[in-house]
Amino acid sequence: MGGSAFNTKNHGFVTSRMTPAQYRALSELVLPLVRLYFCNVAVPPEGPEKLSHGDLDIMVSKPLNLTPHDALLQLCTNALGNRCKRLNYTAGTSNIAVILEDEIFQVDIHVVEREEIWDIDFWMHSYGDMGMIVSSIIKAWKLRLSASRGLWVEMPQSGRPFVLSLDINRIGTFLGLDWQRYQEGFNTKTEVFEWIEGVTINGRQVGVKAKGKLEKRLQDDRPMWIAFWARGEDEAYEPAEEEQKAVFEQAVDYFGKRAEFEKVLFEWARDKDAKEKLNARRVMEWTGANGKALGDLMKQLRIDARLSKDALTQMNIDEVKEVVLAVSKKNT
Repeated sequence: MGGSAFNTKNHGFVTSRMTPAQYRALSELVLPLVRLYFCNVAVPPEGPEKLSHGDLDIMVSKPLNLTPHDALLQLCTNALGNRCKRLNYTAGTSNIAVILEDEIFQVDIHVVEREEIWDIDFWMHSYGDMGMIVSSIIKAWKLRLSASRGLWVEMPQSGRPFVLSLDINRIGTFLGLDWQRYQEGFNTKTEVFEWIEGVTINGRQVGVKAKGKLEKRLQDDRPMWIAFWARGEDEAYEPAEEEQKAVFEQAVDYFGKRAEFEKVLFEWARDKDAKEKLNARRVMEWTGANGKALGDLMKQLRIDARLSKDALTQMNIDEVKEVVLAVSKKNT
């Protein structure tokens, strides 16, 4: 998404930017045709106050009796016909160059494969850089926000992603955002910015804390991103580790994820313990096996019931070594 998928070097043409009138005309042409092939079709709200558009972004899901690839192919060949100049297909977002009134415009079709992420994905693509800005704000508290995982955190020690919620309404409420105001829509960038500045973490309204974002991430082609962070203070806000931990615990409890979190943490600790007791380095030291022989021995050890993950947690190193040597002797 962004209106620059086609270029002269690779495709022999470039797409034009659209006036609001051209954007509406393209929407009126393409949307009814897309609905012939997908059950869910929607256009996320554009960034406010846009004087021109680089592309038309369309989100879709549930292709009708077809794979997403075949649905898009039929959209281009059968529905658009000679109005489709080029289709660039990818599994996530595909680009279509559409001819309208002797000009070529870009249409991006974003296929949402999982129904449970539709709402968060739609929100992340709404009102220009809004989702990207909110995601960047909360990152200082070790919170992550994305179209595919919703609100998530990294598990302590392992760093594995742990999804807190895909419900954008609940996520917004947790972040202190006025959801009723969001549903009313925004007509200006200032309205979006003022809404975003309502983000509240650990009982304190965050606001815009860092002009440093402009230095850390060059976004010369994203005026909305630049305009938001230019409102901020000169110094970046860095929450203390204790505050980050407090927010982490609040989030886990708020979204009712405590039991799941403890289970994942337990499984990670068990996996780590099992790998520390049984790994290729130890087996090589105990048996002298290496190369293909070591690989074949490891395969045998991994399917031996005496060395299952549950069994390994109950064994000490000497007991593991005894089993390994027995299996090695049997295979020689």
